[in-house]
Amino acid sequence: MRRIIVIALCCFSLGFSFVHLNTARIAYFQESDFERAKKACLAGIDAGENNFELYAILSGSEIGLGNWHDASEALISALSIDSTETLGWIKEKGGGEQYFYQAFYFSARELFDEERYDEALKHLDYAQLLDPTDIRTYLLRGAILYKLDKWEEANSQYQRVIEQDPENPDIHFVIGRTLFDSKQFDGSLAYFDNAAKYYKTKYNRIAMVVFQNVPDIDMAVSHTIMELWIAGQMNELDRLVKENLLFEGGLDAQRSTIEQYYTIADNLARSYYFSGMSHYYLKQDSLALEKLLMSLDFNPNDLDALYFTGEILAKFAQYREAVEYFERTTELKKNDVYAWFYLGVCYTQLKRYEKAINAYENNVLVLDPENINAMTNLAYVYSEIGNTDKSLEYLTRARELQE
Repeated sequence: MRRIIVIALCCFSLGFSFVHLNTARIAYFQESDFERAKKACLAGIDAGENNFELYAILSGSEIGLGNWHDASEALISALSIDSTETLGWIKEKGGGEQYFYQAFYFSARELFDEERYDEALKHLDYAQLLDPTDIRTYLLRGAILYKLDKWEEANSQYQRVIEQDPENPDIHFVIGRTLFDSKQFDGSLAYFDNAAKYYKTKYNRIAMVVFQNVPDIDMAVSHTIMELWIAGQMNELDRLVKENLLFEGGLDAQRSTIEQYYTIADNLARSYYFSGMSHYYLKQDSLALEKLLMSLDFNPNDLDALYFTGEILAKFAQYREAVEYFERTTELKKNDVYAWFYLGVCYTQLKRYEKAINAYENNVLVLDPENINAMTNLAYVYSEIGNTDKSLEYLTRARELQE
């Protein structure tokens, strides 16, 4: 009798332990109710159940809820209980390796942003276990190793990616951007330059297709294509394709080609832009200006490229040339307070005082009413044209704001 009671109690305990797991399975697999599945998993874990599948479902649920770090920690627990069963479950039931890969990768990204580099590297090791081919792992690990001053190890990570497709400009650009965002400007340059090199090859090919019916590649037409595509002015673009590019079928027949042309030209422009900005932050202004101008050759309305080109020209005291870029910037973005300020500076240097006053009073101070530098500059401008009252007024306002 005692034995029957013990067996009964064991069966009851065993049956009860599966209640949480079964609830989690139903919520996760059948209902995609990640919150309910998570709650069931946590209840089972709190009850002392040490089942890998509870942690695996918890991980999948946290992914569904966008909680990357909690998802990765849950999956680490599942792997520590039974790695073979967990990996098999992921492949056969859980949704596949790539679904769970994202938990480790995005968790590592968050840890990287928080400068918790050792933890981020640990999560990337798990990400690589799930998908050893995903290049994002190597790119992020390289960025972390750069932060840790492990230059050779970082470069080896990037080389592993490049070896997969050495002439792929997208890969070179992503590596360059990763280094740029990590403020490794010197290291980013070679990658941006290689990206530009390979994008230029692709650009030349697609340009030959786009301009096949006319004698030469017309950069003015190219710029118009970029402007119209960005603005979504498809009727005007259709007219250009028919009248300037001489395709009778118009945009309907050439949409894919025009889209490719825009995308490649934009990628090429961005490669030159980031190369220029890397030189800019390295205080190599002449090289920065050269690359920024190359960027504008392919995308003439890039606001950032226009602004920094103007800024560098102003540094070089080439105020007349700088004005062109700042004026274009303010045409495209009327509330760019920094471009308006620089316009005021350039107009002042060119002794175009009325325009300087307009830039400061009707634009900078409207957008930023307490801009002390604008007030100080206005005081100077008004003194130059003999309006001492206005000059004193702005000096007084500037001093009051400084106190």
